[in-house]
Amino acid sequence: MPQINVRPARLDDAAAITAVHCSTVDEWRDPHTRQAVPYAALDLFGRWYSGGPWMSVELCAIHLNALLRAGPAPLVAEVDGRIVGEAEYHINVEPPPFGAALHLSVLYVHQDWQQQGVGRALLDAGLELARQQGLPALTTQPEPDARAFYRRTRFVPWLAASEMQLAAGGTPPPGLSRLMENPGPPAALALRVGRYQCSALDWEPLWPTLALPGWSDLRRWVWQGALNGVPVALGLREQLRDPQQADGYAWLPPAAPLTPAVAALAALAAQAGFIAVDLLLPDSALPDLQKTFALSYQTSLEIWRREIEK
Repeated sequence: MPQINVRPARLDDAAAITAVHCSTVDEWRDPHTRQAVPYAALDLFGRWYSGGPWMSVELCAIHLNALLRAGPAPLVAEVDGRIVGEAEYHINVEPPPFGAALHLSVLYVHQDWQQQGVGRALLDAGLELARQQGLPALTTQPEPDARAFYRRTRFVPWLAASEMQLAAGGTPPPGLSRLMENPGPPAALALRVGRYQCSALDWEPLWPTLALPGWSDLRRWVWQGALNGVPVALGLREQLRDPQQADGYAWLPPAAPLTPAVAALAALAAQAGFIAVDLLLPDSALPDLQKTFALSYQTSLEIWRREIEK
């Protein structure tokens, strides 16, 4: 096995991190025509669309700068001084049973260095970071082809969710006010609808830090207030591929029923001019919700978790 060194990333690592992420792309496609094109023919939006801010040095540097300011720093894995992998961890704080955890949002290994212990080294460094921060668990949202790796490293499925589409409609409830400035994710509430990663990360698409035309100019709204006396924060974001549809998010107490929040999101979406809203809902809540709403299945997702040994 090669000697792997894991260290915090620096801003001048942007080009090497971009090379890691781009190494696994077999074919680049124009985001508008979907035709195969050379990498050099893509503008910044086209590169971002192909895999996120890591796919171009310029956007990767902006992304890295934001992560370095927020902390903890992303991690890179080196072999003989060459960066061959990258991982990004985020401290997430929510009320029980979600609780505090270190969330792994990105673990990427260069195509030439896969299956050589690089991913495991980055994960071990994350476990140590969680211990240093006093956090009880690591969480992640693995792609299906990565689940075997996470199972081998003692992660287990924790939260199962399904993305369901709901027709927009209804009358927006009283008791909500729109937020015009970003207060950060509500630590006293849990992300119950729209949990694609974790509360800290899923708040960011509603307040994008990346000023990229095509992404930052999507319509977005965030409201806070109370539904039937229950505190909530609700968000809508226009979908990138269909301006008639929105993605919905809801933060509320862990034990609160989801029905009022789902109804409010459908009504707020209609008020904003959307015809439908996509809602990532916990599978455990679907039987009750389907008694009230006509939900159309889109896709499934799982959050996995590993407890930290002291």
